[in-house]
Amino acid sequence: MYIYSFLDTLILILNYSGRTLLELAPYVVIGVIVGEVLKLTSWTKLIYKGVSRSPLIAVLVASVLGMVSPLCTYGTVPVVLQLLRAGVPLAPLVTFLSVSSMMNPQIFIYTWGSLGPGMALLRIASILIFGLLLGFALYRIPDSWIVNKGALKGDSTREEIINRPKKVFELKKFTGDVFDNLIFVGFYMVIGILLGAVVEVAVPTAWISTLFKGDTFLSLLLTTLMGVPLYACGGGVLPTIEQFIEEGMSRGAALSFLFVGPATRITPLMALATVLKPVFLIVYVAVVIVFALILGIIVR
Repeated sequence: MYIYSFLDTLILILNYSGRTLLELAPYVVIGVIVGEVLKLTSWTKLIYKGVSRSPLIAVLVASVLGMVSPLCTYGTVPVVLQLLRAGVPLAPLVTFLSVSSMMNPQIFIYTWGSLGPGMALLRIASILIFGLLLGFALYRIPDSWIVNKGALKGDSTREEIINRPKKVFELKKFTGDVFDNLIFVGFYMVIGILLGAVVEVAVPTAWISTLFKGDTFLSLLLTTLMGVPLYACGGGVLPTIEQFIEEGMSRGAALSFLFVGPATRITPLMALATVLKPVFLIVYVAVVIVFALILGIIVR
């Protein structure tokens, strides 16, 4: 009996992982190809010059682009890696990845429709503020403390970016670089998908309903902390949150859950892991949780 139950669960996990992998794989392939094409153009030089002029504008633009980008986070990771290797400052790139994992046009529309314009605008405002604070903080921290060494593997340096000669297309090198980047990004993507599938299949929704009812600080704290392992698909979780609000969940707790959940899902965290060191990734998760808790206290 237990063997059959285990096999059923394993089949569900593999089925969920397979479907997610098929959905994300085309974006990753396209992203890798676009990233390699960027190496052959002057776009990296133009972007480098643009973001180097004003940190404020760079982080603000990165935050806004992250929210309006319809692409999945993994689809943009290869492009971000190429820009990082080309010398583009880390702060706006990580800000973009972080914000894009929390919000996109579809999720904004879903939130507006299910939870109302107030909650949708609160989500936008909170994510924008977090993105700005994150970007400004990253400008103050040495890159050597933050960047995963594997992310810097490439043939460009910051000193060479401005005067770099135009590259010539070589099919053998191009396909080799595409393959190497697919392996690098794909490794983190597969791990993230598998772990995310385990959480999706193994955690009962009823647990959330039991823990999150009420308008107390304890309820808010539980909501914020449990949003890390329990958050599911961005659009799919909204009807559940709507029901919880009707049953007594505070709007502050709901906002905290909707903030911390997408930011700390395993899949986008593994995307960030392609750029960030493991220790800094842990710090990032802790900062997200604290910010979400403060956000919930203010809104409730």
